[in-house]
Amino acid sequence: MSRTSENRPLSSDEVLDELAFLVTVEHALIVEYLSVSCALGYDLATADGGPVTQPGRDAAKAARDLADAQMVRVGGLVRPLSALRPMAELRRARGIKDPSGTEIPLDPPTREQLEHLLAREESIAAAVDARYARLVPAVTASGPGDAFLEAAVQEGTLHASAVSGLLGLLAEQPIADLLRATRRSGGTTAENLLLRISNRTYALLLGALGNFYGDLESAAAGTFRLTALSTMELLNDVNRALVHEGLLPPFQLPRP
Repeated sequence: MSRTSENRPLSSDEVLDELAFLVTVEHALIVEYLSVSCALGYDLATADGGPVTQPGRDAAKAARDLADAQMVRVGGLVRPLSALRPMAELRRARGIKDPSGTEIPLDPPTREQLEHLLAREESIAAAVDARYARLVPAVTASGPGDAFLEAAVQEGTLHASAVSGLLGLLAEQPIADLLRATRRSGGTTAENLLLRISNRTYALLLGALGNFYGDLESAAAGTFRLTALSTMELLNDVNRALVHEGLLPPFQLPRP
């Protein structure tokens, strides 16, 4: 959405375009918060590569909880949106512009970005909230008019509020000292195999979710949902193994 269009009413097509984009942003935030949780040690014991302090453990859990909430948010947005515009696949945004027009990258965070976690998460959340805030009057007044969609858009303005708990836990902490998994390249054959398994499992998950959200009314939707849930559990287990070795899950998008 260009800055030059910010002061005029949005058409229904523009609303749907922006909502479709925001689904990809919410997907990116799932990856963001899972990456943060893994970087802090996920839910492992300290001896197995898990958090080294209680604040670190609390923050790792808070980040996992944010990722879980984002998954619910994606469903709450896709369900009413798909009735107006079917979704062919579950894409992921590579970036989002803040109100000043500055592009914020949304690829999985690097170690440097993790070390500046507070500023990064604040800026991302504020940018996402601003995009949703502009949609509120468009959806309620002249947009598609779906009550569930209106509720999803209203809730979309609360990212900064949601992330404040995580930031509060980390505000007085030396974040660099809390990081437990920061590598993205394997040093052994076994580590590289784990990274490939993580990527392939992520691709399977995206395929299952894409089929589920692509046709929620089909007879196979329930099967795809169960497949997705099972694959999520498998991905969590693989990623725990990566964190144990000090590795971050790659979350590489499948090639077209």
